[in-house]
Order: sequence, then structure tokens, then C-alpha cells
Amino acid sequence: MLLRRADRRTSAGFTLLEVLIVLAVIVMITGIGVSSISSIGPTQMRTQANKLASAIRFAYNRSVVHGLYLRMVLDLDEESYMVEASDSPIFISKTKLDQNKRDQLAEEKAEKEAKEDEEALKEGRSLPKRQRFMADGVIEKVVLEKGVALDGVMTSAQDEIYQKGKAYIHFFPNGYVEPSLIHLTDGQGTYTTLTVNPLTGKVTRSPGKVDPSRDFGEPDKVEEEGR
Repeated sequence: MLLRRADRRTSAGFTLLEVLIVLAVIVMITGIGVSSISSIGPTQMRTQANKLASAIRFAYNRSVVHGLYLRMVLDLDEESYMVEASDSPIFISKTKLDQNKRDQLAEEKAEKEAKEDEEALKEGRSLPKRQRFMADGVIEKVVLEKGVALDGVMTSAQDEIYQKGKAYIHFFPNGYVEPSLIHLTDGQGTYTTLTVNPLTGKVTRSPGKVDPSRDFGEPDKVEEEGR
């Protein structure tokens, strides 16, 4: 009789102790999973930031060693960057422009050049030589990994931080690169800022979103950074 009662008690289900053990195991496994997932974001951010910093440094050295005029194109809509080379010297405007003004001037310039080309062809003249950019071919186009995005780019030629469209960082054979700030984000509130020194090409990585100072890109500031 006692044996039968024990069998009924055992087959009725788990004991309270067994249930607690199972719950503890589930909580532990879930915690490990969440911890692993949360660590992916910072790792990706660090990896992508290092790759971009290396590309900037490589472009700086390539410009100096080979006497090339280069520019890095950072596409904030496509989340990508690439390096282009110019077939003639490039110049940076001393007047800082906001993105709308820059795009407007670029559109007006394109229309003017198209008209000049049309007139030259009608008159049988050769087309005027103009500055043209083409893919450098050494530093290939890079698309950021999913989970990391370009949040903003600021250079000395800009009046504001660009958060859409394209931003450009120019490199010169004399060892000068535009002062630049690049914000990367994981979309979850974590940011990393890359700061480009104009006289050395060195890229500094800082946690958080570092805002440009009032005198960002000004000649006095550039001289101070190079000391």
C-alpha cells in the first residue's frame, strides 16, 4: 500500500524543487544569450570604426607618397564610403556652405558646364578640360555592416553637420587633409566619433558624439592641432 502511494505521488508531476531548478537553468541560459547579443553591437562599432580610420590614414599616406589629389566620399544614405582621385588639383572654398547651398551650386555648375560643352560641339571646338573625379581603384568601396551607421559628418568646408546625402574629405599631396569629424552609431544610442588631424592624418577614436568646436577648421585651430 505504501509503495502504491509513493508511485502515485511520483507520477503526479515534478516536485517544487525540480521546477525551481528548471527555471534557474532557463534564466541562466537566457541571460547568457542576451549578454552575447548585447556585446555584438560594441564589437561591430569598434571594428567598423577601425576600418574607416585605417582607410582615412591609408588615403592620407597614398596622397602624399604618390602626389595624388584624393577625396573620400561618405554616403550617409547608403551607409558607405569610397575614395576617388582627381585628374587635376582640387581646391577647398574658404566660404563654409550648408548642404542645400552646396547642392544648389553643384547643380548650377553642372548645368553651366553642360551648356558650354554643347556650344563647343556645335562650333567644332574641343571640350574644355575640367576637374573630374574617378574611383581610385586601390581603396575599394566599403558598405558598413548592418547595425552600424554613419550618423553625421563635419568638415572644414561645411557650415553644419551633414546627416544625409554625401560628405567629402579632401586629401592633398602636401600632407594636408581637411579637418573632419565622423559620427558612427549603432542605432541604439551608442556613438563613436572619429576625429581627423589635418596636418598628420592621424585619426582619433572617442566614445560618444563629439560636437565640433566653434572654431572647428579655422586656420588658428589647425595650427594648434599640428603642434
